[in-house]
Amino acid sequence: MRRARRTKRSGAILIVALVAVAIFTSLAATNIRSVLRHRQGVKSERDLIQTQLLCDAGCDRAVTQFTEDPSYSGELWLDKQDPSSGVGMKVAIEILRQDGKVIAGIQASMDGRGHHPSRIQRTRRIVLSENP
Repeated sequence: MRRARRTKRSGAILIVALVAVAIFTSLAATNIRSVLRHRQGVKSERDLIQTQLLCDAGCDRAVTQFTEDPSYSGELWLDKQDPSSGVGMKVAIEILRQDGKVIAGIQASMDGRGHHPSRIQRTRRIVLSENP
């Protein structure tokens, strides 16, 4: 009879061990998902900031070019693809002359990275000169 009791006990211990392993595995999977979600959020924020900085650089470029040459009409200033990540970056500058004002329209865009292809775009307009 003792053998029957030991068998039942060792079976119960095995079930408890399996339940504990299942719980720990579930907790680990949840933690990994959370870390991956956070990492993706950080990457998205990095791309947003980089696109904003590209737009700022385009504004600086427009001001500099217009200051040096008042007949400046705009350009596709940057159109590159990063060889390491494959991300495409583009900055286009357009100069509009209307009602005695010279307005620069800057459009900066970045293609998405990795498995989530998307395009981030920022646009800004600045007045370069006004004729009263």
